[in-house]
Amino acid sequence: MARATFYNKRLLGHIDDTDFTDYQGIGSDPLYKRYKSVESVVKSRISPQYQSFLACPFYEDGNIFWYVDEWNNTPQKFTELSGAEKKHYTHIKDDTLKHYQETLKKLNPEEFAILNGALKYINDEFIYCYDEKIVLIAWGMRLDEEKHTSDGKWFKTAVKYDKKKISFDLAGHGKLETTIASIPYLTTISRNKGHIITTKDIPTIIAEEGYSFIGWNPNPVGHEVQEDIIFTAQYTKTNTTVPKAEDKEELMKVIFDAGANGVLKGGTSIEVSKGHILSKEEMPIVMANKGFLFTQWTPSINVPINNDTLFTAEYKQEFAQCNFSAGEHGTLQGNKVIKKPLGVTPIISEIPIVKPNKGYRFTGWDVNPLAALTNNKVCVAQYEKILPWYKRWWLWLTGLFSGKGCLKWILWLLLIILLVWLLSWLLRGCDSDVLIDRNGNAVLPIDRVEKIDQITQPDGTIHDNNGTITNIVGSDGRLPENGVVPPIIGDGNIMPPIVSNPGTPDVIDNRLNIYFENENAELNKWAQDFKRLYSSDNYQIIGYDPNVKMIQIQIPEGQRNNIREELPMKISDQKFFIVDESIMVLHGNKSQSTANKGWHLKAAHVKEGWNITMGDPNLVIAIIDDGIDVNHSMFKGRFFNAYNVFTQNRALSSGQGHGTHVAGLALGSTEFYSDGAAGVAPNCKIMPVQVFDNGMCTFSSLASGIMYAIHNGANIVNISVGPSFQGLNQLPIEEQIKVAQQYFKNEEKVYRHIINVANKKNVILVFAAGNDNIVTAILPECRLTNNTVNVAACTPEYKSSTFTNYSLGTNVSAPGEGIYSAYPNNSFKMFDGTSMAAPIITGTIALMKTIKPDINVQQCIAVIQKTGKDLDKFIPPMVLIDQALIAVKSGDIPKEPIWSQILDTGSIEHNDDITSTEQSQNNEQSSTEVNNPTDDYSALKDLLKQLKEQRDALNKRINDLEKKIQ
Repeated sequence: MARATFYNKRLLGHIDDTDFTDYQGIGSDPLYKRYKSVESVVKSRISPQYQSFLACPFYEDGNIFWYVDEWNNTPQKFTELSGAEKKHYTHIKDDTLKHYQETLKKLNPEEFAILNGALKYINDEFIYCYDEKIVLIAWGMRLDEEKHTSDGKWFKTAVKYDKKKISFDLAGHGKLETTIASIPYLTTISRNKGHIITTKDIPTIIAEEGYSFIGWNPNPVGHEVQEDIIFTAQYTKTNTTVPKAEDKEELMKVIFDAGANGVLKGGTSIEVSKGHILSKEEMPIVMANKGFLFTQWTPSINVPINNDTLFTAEYKQEFAQCNFSAGEHGTLQGNKVIKKPLGVTPIISEIPIVKPNKGYRFTGWDVNPLAALTNNKVCVAQYEKILPWYKRWWLWLTGLFSGKGCLKWILWLLLIILLVWLLSWLLRGCDSDVLIDRNGNAVLPIDRVEKIDQITQPDGTIHDNNGTITNIVGSDGRLPENGVVPPIIGDGNIMPPIVSNPGTPDVIDNRLNIYFENENAELNKWAQDFKRLYSSDNYQIIGYDPNVKMIQIQIPEGQRNNIREELPMKISDQKFFIVDESIMVLHGNKSQSTANKGWHLKAAHVKEGWNITMGDPNLVIAIIDDGIDVNHSMFKGRFFNAYNVFTQNRALSSGQGHGTHVAGLALGSTEFYSDGAAGVAPNCKIMPVQVFDNGMCTFSSLASGIMYAIHNGANIVNISVGPSFQGLNQLPIEEQIKVAQQYFKNEEKVYRHIINVANKKNVILVFAAGNDNIVTAILPECRLTNNTVNVAACTPEYKSSTFTNYSLGTNVSAPGEGIYSAYPNNSFKMFDGTSMAAPIITGTIALMKTIKPDINVQQCIAVIQKTGKDLDKFIPPMVLIDQALIAVKSGDIPKEPIWSQILDTGSIEHNDDITSTEQSQNNEQSSTEVNNPTDDYSALKDLLKQLKEQRDALNKRINDLEKKIQ
């Protein structure tokens, strides 16, 4: 039941997370959910031969699936090995652990904490051995001994073992030789069914006096193990007459070793007289493995044998190559030639990408490039010509209308009627815009939505087809008329280079976003200046959004900081600022809770609110997320202007189920209320906007998705997506407030523009506050506190959730733990997170707008605060929907938000509307930053590291004092 596909890895098995305890973690997450952080340390610090030691985890529905490198020989549990194999892999294990322990001494504190946590619990029962390596599963956790004894039942292996017994009968005239062979063997061994026996599996025999060992019956070399089998030693009698002392012949032992790349056919040892030179007939036949060619014996066989001698077979590796040809109608991007050892299969990333010429579609290769290279070959790209839709239609139509008889006249009459109808339809709809996708095709009507096409890669993995990354500037040097958001994952499902930033969002290393301050900025001129300065194909313009005045550039990996510094100086005639392409995360996770389904509906007084209103079909709620299950029962017949920012059409993914869950909470139907699932505003329309490409969302795709919703009919926009600052909760609140005041000012400027546009249109933006247990105002989108609705999460006990962001930047609260709602495939699941709290507020505001369409964002916040249920001092009151609707209906609307908070650092009011003076100060600060660009992520990482070091030093001093006192 594999739940994921990892490149060059294979599922070994899975465990139930409830069977373990003492999980090591980063922040509030166990390490197995933060594997990217662990992998980053391993890849950068551990030698390549030991990097596969920690298995790759994948979590789903309470199970942790463990993936390891592909294997040739089936992995075996370390504790089940015996004899030679146990000794051999013990040595490998000791070397591996020694290397990891030595590496720990060289790490910085942050890296040490991650890797030391992963290595804290190492139990031999968790170790598997294969192909000269060991791998550890269930790392960073301890088996709960109250539930299990050490009998292995906790691990549900995906590997089927079928061991067969191989016995060697010495037949009474010999004994085992253990002094020359590299590993002492037993007379009985176990091997998997299908194993091919080699000389390494066969014991070496010393015949007793009077006998000479001549081989085994049957011959074991090359035998394929299917059942238990016995091989019997064969001997011949020798002359036992005791020679005279002066005639006694001195015998030398000769052993033949096939080495690592072949097997031997014939005897593996003989005895010869001292001084004897071996003949061809006395040598075993060497059968080289596929891809290797036997060359010679070492040492040379052409010299006299004067001592016991071990001869080892030597080989040379054979290679084959695959040449790629683009053919007549395209070009290649990537390798033109692949050279591999004979019999080895190329991998997907080595296959070049075919870029077909205009008017052609690449259909595949004439020869399968992923087949094993058994000889040299040439793969030629194949194409088919693409006729424009109107030509295809015209060919069909002319063929139809060129017929004879009355049918032709009937068709002409029908055509005239159709043209008249189309003309009248166009006249009626001339005021409405037709949405065109990236390929220039008209998309579905505004009330329709469909599932996205998917692509199956040659390795069997499947991903959503969100388009390709291409240069978008035309031959005339101009940007396209409509904006373009490039997908995150490239052609061939290739991941972009990502810089990991513990404590701050990860960043795509080969992209930068250029934002313009002037509404009348000449983006076409800037694009032309950029290509003049950076003419290489390694520098491309791949994205553009006229709504936020943004151009996205693709640059060589590792050049991000250099380009950030030099661009403002090289293109100085326009005012712009540069924002890293950071990776956004979803503010919700599957809940560990399974009880009390639907508690949030009762706590927020949803049903009581429905007695006043259930929403207006003319009101549109946009869900900016990872997609939606378009066929879920909760959303039938209520879609409006759905959009995929990458394809610019209405083909959406189901994503990870997050968007479906969020939409169900905001405006899912009432059909499943008795089961614990319903939307707050079930009569409103849904505008799902997909900003995730195969599990990843970026700063630019999120900004473009919000702007699409604002400009295309949304009344309320729910954004349960944002940056993650996990780890900043270790900073004191004073330092967190400084971060909110000093960092990510360029991102804040982008959001300021988006929020200003939304406020002018009276479109209300609802943001999830985030799940990092930090001050909410650290998030750039949540700093204009009373210009957006920023939602914290509370528990069924009416307290702030342990994970929720809080304090500055937060202005309303809603239930956010154990929240039951829609999930793909017409199912339902429980999630935790501010992602779940936000849509409850979004639905509430839709009901408020149903009563008072012109209610603005500050009034909505003020009403919810005034009528809500007071919680603890860290987050604002929790929404009570019926009370909020009663206040709006009666006109009891406060002029401004009223919630304030008392922290240990003093009183901090939340009534922080941005004044014109503050706006001016922010603009001045932003201008300074443009002239002196800095990497906010690096600066914040340095601050976090510095404060951690100070904390560690203080803890050490305290420990030293405690020891002295004792």
